[in-house]
Amino acid sequence: MADSNFCRLLQRPQSELIGASYRSITVAEDIEKSAEMIAGLLDKAGPTRLRKRYWRPDGTNVEVDLLVSRFDAAGHLVSTLSWRDEDAPRDTPLRMWKAALRLKHLYSLKMEEFGRELFGDFPGLILLDLYLAEAEGRLASLEEVAGSAGLSVESVQRWLRVLAQRRLVHPLDGSATLQLGHDGLSKIERLLTAALQPLE
Repeated sequence: MADSNFCRLLQRPQSELIGASYRSITVAEDIEKSAEMIAGLLDKAGPTRLRKRYWRPDGTNVEVDLLVSRFDAAGHLVSTLSWRDEDAPRDTPLRMWKAALRLKHLYSLKMEEFGRELFGDFPGLILLDLYLAEAEGRLASLEEVAGSAGLSVESVQRWLRVLAQRRLVHPLDGSATLQLGHDGLSKIERLLTAALQPLE
């Protein structure tokens, strides 16, 4: 399946991408490392990160950060791609990770000090947990996210359905792996980038 955001990014219709080999749209210099990553996933449970470039029909290419995980025992894969506009502010992965940890701490402290009933931003905590899992190269399970947010598994499942409807996370679809969608990743990174910018 080709996500609509991916189609817009590559400026290609979905019909052109479904069933197409990644080799046909990948910049030649990046094909080998793509193949090595896919082969490496066969024996690795955790997600793998890769930066690669895709061709557009007009001859230009776009660079994306790719996070790929095994979806099931049959070897199916699920991918999350993120990219930035040329003029978008960039920051280092380490600073973004530290900003996410700090923001999660502030979320938790706010709930502790003022009460979870009034100040419980559970969707925000769930999104931050998924971001941190991806940044640390590990899989996020339903039970881990529930424990981190201080919620029941059922409550997290309900929030995930709402977040999936807004395209912030990938739908569960029976998978034990939880991942941010492109929109969710982009929005979290914009939030973290803003948190790192000095006030004027």
